[in-house]
Amino acid sequence: MLPGALMLDFTMYLTRNWVVTALVGGAFFGLLFYPGNWAIFGPTHLPIVVEGTLLSMADYMGHLYVRTGTPKYVRHIEQGSL
Repeated sequence: MLPGALMLDFTMYLTRNWVVTALVGGAFFGLLFYPGNWAIFGPTHLPIVVEGTLLSMADYMGHLYVRTGTPKYVRHIEQGSL
């Protein structure tokens, strides 16, 4: 997030125009948002072997990827069991 914010500020510093800053700086912010956070969240994607099973660190720590469009999730919502 910091690299994108710095590019946003740098664009404002160079152009001194709010419209150009919103368009160009906003594009920089969006393009640099994901790679800027990779250093923080990247280690959760490392593979580890737990009891003979290959997992990612995120799986081992208990983070779940909930797919909201699947029938199983819809059944849980209809039952009110979340």
